Formats: sequence, C-alpha cells, structure tokens
Amino acid sequence: MSKKCIGCGSVLQSLNVDKEGFVKSNVYDKSEYCERCFKIIHYGEYSVLDKKIDTDGIIRNINSDKYASVAILIDSLNINNSIKNYINRFKCNKYILITKRDVLPKSLKEKKLIEYFKNNIYDTPNIMCISSIKNYNIDAFLNKIRKDNVKRIYIVGFTNSGKSTFINHILTSNLKSPQITTSSIPNTTASYITIKLDNKLTIVDTPGFIDTNAIYNFVDYKKVVKLYPKKEIRVKTFQVKSGYAIVVNDILRIENISNKTNSFSFYMNDKLRYEKIKSKNDKLTILPSINYDILESTDVLINGLGFIRITKVGSIKINVLDLKLLSKRKSMI
Repeated sequence: MSKKCIGCGSVLQSLNVDKEGFVKSNVYDKSEYCERCFKIIHYGEYSVLDKKIDTDGIIRNINSDKYASVAILIDSLNINNSIKNYINRFKCNKYILITKRDVLPKSLKEKKLIEYFKNNIYDTPNIMCISSIKNYNIDAFLNKIRKDNVKRIYIVGFTNSGKSTFINHILTSNLKSPQITTSSIPNTTASYITIKLDNKLTIVDTPGFIDTNAIYNFVDYKKVVKLYPKKEIRVKTFQVKSGYAIVVNDILRIENISNKTNSFSFYMNDKLRYEKIKSKNDKLTILPSINYDILESTDVLINGLGFIRITKVGSIKINVLDLKLLSKRKSMI
C-alpha cells in the first residue's frame, strides 16, 4: 500500500529524486514526510515542484461533490477584481476568509475591509477576517460551519494566501497532529490532503492555485520569502513632489509626473528598501513602465506584494519588473 507525505500529500517514492514525493529508500518505511517537505520544515531549504496545478479540475471536483462546501482564502494585501470570477466558479456553499489580519495596520478597520469586499468583490454574509498566527476568528469559523452542518469543507486559495497555516492551526487547536507543510512558494501542497477532524466534519486541503501575475513568478523563490511581511505593517508614507520618485528594492519605481505634490502610502513589507530619488536619476528606468491618471483616491496593487495608496488627483509613472503585476482599484481605505 502506498504512503502519502503528510506535509504535501504526494505519494512517497524512492525512484526519482526530481519527482514529487521522493524519499530515500533506506528511510522509506519510517518516513512521514517526503525529502522536500522535511527540508522545508527543518532547514528552511525551499524548492519548487515542477508540477502543473489543474485548477479547472480542482474546481470541477469540488462542484461535483454533493457534500462540499468551500472556504476561499484571500490574502488581505491582494484583493483585486480578478477574484470575482474565481469566486463565482464555485457552485457550492461558499465561505470567504480574508487572511493575514495580523499584518494589516490596526488603522485599517475590519468592518471597512469587509464592507469594501462586499460592495466591490462579492457580497455574502459568510465572510470574516482571520489570522492564523493570532488565532483570530479561527474558532468562530469552525463554529459557523458546524452550525451550518457542513460535512466536508474544501480549503482553496492562491499560493501564499495562508491556506496551510490556517489548516495547521485548526489541527493544533483540535489536538490533531502531525502538521502539513507551509511555505511562501508555489506548489507546497502537491495533492489533496484529507483530514477527518471528527465524525461530522472533514477538511480537505487542495493544491494552491498559481496566479501567473503574482510576484513569485518574477523573483527567485529564495528571495520571495523575504518580501512578505511577517508582522503588522508600519505604513511607509512619502510626500512626493513633482519630479521625484520612490524606488522599492529592485522591484518597482513610482514617480510623480504631475505638477503638484502627491502622497504615496506603501502597504507592503516595511523591511523592504524604500528610497526617494529625483526623476533624473535613471534607477530602474530600464524596467517596463506605465502611466496612470489618478482621478480619485486610488490603490495601485503589486500582485502578491501589497498596494500603494495614492490620495490626490494627478498622474504617476510606474516602472516594474513586469506590467502584469499591476492593477488599480478604488482606495480601500
């Protein structure tokens, strides 16, 4: 009988080191984790599985399960309009969980965040903000689905939405072990992981959906894990005169090309390198660029990294690793 890695769900095998589920033959019998998961957990050594995630197949499978409900985890720093179509593809009972409440500034009120989501993305009473790190609303979610007599809940979300951390917290709080593997890189969960929480409720972890427009597609995965905030963001705000720009690491440059001063507030990891420069400085100008006219208070999203709030009417120019990273929305704050 084949064994599965309890970290990523892959079938354990000792034949091909380059394939998912590899474990050395001499430790196969006692192994609970594949070699990849073991290295992530114990040594922080990350590697990416060369496996295409069948998003359509996962959604079809969930929609065909008559007992299914789905918890859709959405990164609070990456709420964009493309999420609408993604949510609407699920035909079963849906619960929206806005994750990483702990990294959002306390000034961004939860009520306003949920109201924004309902008005602009998807309107449902089954929505809440959660933080797995702070154990915020996790028990409230479990109580809710138990009250709704949910039999099987599929946990879905894009890479780095907090899926595996969320499930691990549920397991810990329900005295279950061992834990599944967590990381900030694509394809950590390679296959379905089914966890029978008790006689009434089963949780199914699914492979994380890959967003081809997210930052982890354009930055080496060893650097990706350093880009994401680990604790509450301290918002970086700059008053930027005409003819000045802000450069963030080697990722983006945002320039005020209006004739009036504007305000740029960065809701991203405050440990990144922020540098104010004059426009004549050609730093990062080699990167692709786009101009935006700002007609109202606007958020410019950098997919997977966070957003920049621009408060005043004007024009900006952005150079970025790839233009697919960028999108705009009416300011959430």
